[in-house]
Amino acid sequence: MAKKRELSCLIKRDLLNQPVVSVENLLSWGQQYEGYGLLHDAVEFYEKAQAKEALFRLLKIAQEEGDSFLFKRINRILKREPSKEELLSLAKQAEELGKKSFAAEAYMQLGMENPEEQPSVTT
Repeated sequence: MAKKRELSCLIKRDLLNQPVVSVENLLSWGQQYEGYGLLHDAVEFYEKAQAKEALFRLLKIAQEEGDSFLFKRINRILKREPSKEELLSLAKQAEELGKKSFAAEAYMQLGMENPEEQPSVTT
C-alpha cells in the first residue's frame, strides 16, 4: 500500500469541517500526522474522531516533551482539569528541556509567576 502524504491545508480543513466523516479515515490521518511528529495536527483528527485513547496517549507525550500548550489543549478537549502535580511536573520537564515559554505557561496555570514559588504539592 502506498504511503499517504500530508494533506494540503485546504484539503485538511475541508476534511475536518465535513459534518460526516469516516472515523477510520480520521484515525488514519491522526496516526499519520502523529507518526510525522506533527502532534497538533494529529490532535485535530483525534478530536473530530472522539478518539479519547489516542488523545490520552498524546497527553502523555505532551507531558514528556514539556509541551504545555498541547497539554492544555488536549485537557480542554477531554474536559479534564490537570492536577497541580501534573502541571508542576510538566513545568519542570519543560525547564529541563530548555523550553522556557512552555515552562512559564505551566507555572502560570499553577498561579505562579516565579518558578521559585514552589506550591505545596503532596506526592
